[in-house]
Amino acid sequence: MKKSLIALAVLATAGVASAQSSVTLFGIVDATLAVGNGSGVGSSDKTQLTNSGYNGSRLGFRGTEDLGGGMSASFWLEAGVTNDDGRGAATNTNNQATGGAVAGIGGGQGLTFNRRSTVSLAGGFGEIRLGRDYTPQFWNLTVFDPFGTNGSGTTQTLNSIITGATAVRASNSVGYFLPGKLGGFYGQVQMYMGENGSAVAATKKD
Repeated sequence: MKKSLIALAVLATAGVASAQSSVTLFGIVDATLAVGNGSGVGSSDKTQLTNSGYNGSRLGFRGTEDLGGGMSASFWLEAGVTNDDGRGAATNTNNQATGGAVAGIGGGQGLTFNRRSTVSLAGGFGEIRLGRDYTPQFWNLTVFDPFGTNGSGTTQTLNSIITGATAVRASNSVGYFLPGKLGGFYGQVQMYMGENGSAVAATKKD
């Protein structure tokens, strides 16, 4: 009888622990056959198997730990995948045009968590998020564009944005998000750093 009670106690403890934390493996594999016809000077026709025609192909891991008192800690690691040829997508280390990841042998790019790589703390105050993340200027475009930022219906608004290497994501960022329960009002503030030395062409604050 005592052994049964101990076993039940262990099972109850395991159930509580599993309810407090969770890790999810997720992803999208989007393969696209694209056919283009050129008519201008120097243009040509092109047929290719590519990726991310409707949704960006990705592989990711995310997890949340309940800290009690309405607070939680979480992480999010998400890698872009070019599934038509097996490469990973490049990232950017310093938010400069020259900060792209170095390509591997033969021009191949290894798997990087270029889409998102963050840790965060959330509670009634909102959320503080650290790492490589989407920028506020990107959310302003993609949330209100009925076609999003992938696919044939996409407009040129994202391509025309003037923020350069940080048009979509920024590395080395510190972000704050307002709480979600504010009657439909929401907001985000973000600061990101180039982490440049004082002796380089870009200033330390770029």
